[in-house]
Amino acid sequence: MLTWKVTLSGLSGPPIGAHVHGPSEPGKTAGIVLPFKNPEPPITGAAALTDAQADDLLAGKWYANIHTRTNPGGEIRAR
Repeated sequence: MLTWKVTLSGLSGPPIGAHVHGPSEPGKTAGIVLPFKNPEPPITGAAALTDAQADDLLAGKWYANIHTRTNPGGEIRAR
């Protein structure tokens, strides 16, 4: 079980989308594997992961992406 609490500050505007992508290597992009239900901070939630998903997450192959109107492709990308 993965649980999260994401807090944000200093964005160009309110978040309009937020989710986790993976698997990918650093600097590469991947599809959404875990959508956040609400992008407004604090973003909280939980999800059951498969063994393969947990392995990818622990290997650093997942990243969170926060989108704003100014940066619709993603203002924050964090592993």
